[in-house]
Amino acid sequence: YDGTQALIEALKRNPTRAGVQEALSASDFVAPGVSGSIRFLRSGDRNGSVQLVKILPKQNTSSGYDFLPIPSN
Repeated sequence: YDGTQALIEALKRNPTRAGVQEALSASDFVAPGVSGSIRFLRSGDRNGSVQLVKILPKQNTSSGYDFLPIPSN
C-alpha cells in the first residue's frame, strides 16, 4: 500500500518515467502512508522502520483480509 501511495505522489509531481525517479529522489519528497510519512534516503532506501505482517483471509472487512504484525524478536 505504501509503495503505491509513494508512486501516486511522484506521478502527481511529474508523470513521466524520469519524472517519477526525480520526484522519489528529491530531498523534499514525502507521501502519506499507513505507517506514517514515506520518505527516502539518498541511497534510495526508505527512511523509516519496516513492519512485516502476516496476511490472513477475513470476512466482514473491506479488503477480505486481516494484516497481523509479526514481532521482530
